[in-house]
Amino acid sequence: MTAPRRWVRRRLGCFGLVVVVLLGAFTANGGWATLASLRGPAKPYDARTLPPAPDYAKANAWLALPGDNGLERSTPPGVTPVDESTAPADVFFVHPTTFKGSPVWIAPFDASDTAAPLNAPVLLDQVSVFNGCCRLYVPRYRQATLAALKVNAAMDVAYGDIARAFKYFIAHQNHDRPFIIASHSQGTAHAIRLLQEEILRTPLKRRLVAAYLIGGYVPDTFGELGLPICSTARQTGCVLSYNTSETGRSGARMITDNRAYWWRGRHVTDGRSHALCVNPLTWRRVGAAPATANAGSLPFPVAPFGRVAQPLSALVPHLTGAVCRDALLAVHVPWSAPPGFIDKLSLAFGSYHLNDYGIFYDALRRNAGDRVTAWQADATK
Repeated sequence: MTAPRRWVRRRLGCFGLVVVVLLGAFTANGGWATLASLRGPAKPYDARTLPPAPDYAKANAWLALPGDNGLERSTPPGVTPVDESTAPADVFFVHPTTFKGSPVWIAPFDASDTAAPLNAPVLLDQVSVFNGCCRLYVPRYRQATLAALKVNAAMDVAYGDIARAFKYFIAHQNHDRPFIIASHSQGTAHAIRLLQEEILRTPLKRRLVAAYLIGGYVPDTFGELGLPICSTARQTGCVLSYNTSETGRSGARMITDNRAYWWRGRHVTDGRSHALCVNPLTWRRVGAAPATANAGSLPFPVAPFGRVAQPLSALVPHLTGAVCRDALLAVHVPWSAPPGFIDKLSLAFGSYHLNDYGIFYDALRRNAGDRVTAWQADATK
């Protein structure tokens, strides 16, 4: 056999080994189950079969409330959560799809942690980001399952719950305090609509510290509605978003190219606006940040979780830098990274969707505090 042929065979063998390893890791991480869940239930969507709506006057309608000392109050070593009795602001957090699989189009709001296994990781990895500055409110809702995310009627049901929860929060829990709107994935789609329908054209806009609409398609034209894009670390009354993607891979475009969203009073399915990307290491849309600018990343939490606040894993310093490129937040997470940073989506698609918050945990945590402090300073002028 000639040398060139041996070289080609060795190359093909190495490529095949890499494919086998990636497929094995994808399978071990439940990747095939995730793809299967996109097929949806056998029966078509039927609004007559909806599960009961939550009553937000009752504690069981909330995934997190002040005073619960739940998982959302967890912190990394050396970090202390704010005293809820003196916290200067609130966070209204719209959680992502946490329900597993797709036996139904609309999940019951009170689905157990077994049926909705991402409930606990969302509190630990995402909501806890804000426990250094704020009291935390996370409503449960009848979320659209993965297959229903493109069914407008299903999304309307989910949003209706979020809108009612927000109105209850403002009327009975917020007490005229400044607040942050934060979200992820499906929650970001609902938060986009919530801002437009309940906040931007009302006196509540003055109390909006910032909107962290992460892990979903967010149009970069919010300025048209009077909500500017955040361009500095201490700017208030602004919106930011990003979708984390491995440098050189484009799988995360399934999020940013899906321009179906709520805009100016209707569902838009052919939006022409680019997806918004604000770099959480610089708080600007342009310019790269090195890994040294990323002080601490949180590995994605794994079971067992428990139900009360607990120590989180130590933050990993300098995991990756970041730069907004073609509407995605490009990062490079090395294969040598500790467990908890490479998962089924990053393996298959180069998307770090599941850990959009955790990879920039320290940056987000500090920034939320900085923006609340800036809002307070402006309010006293």
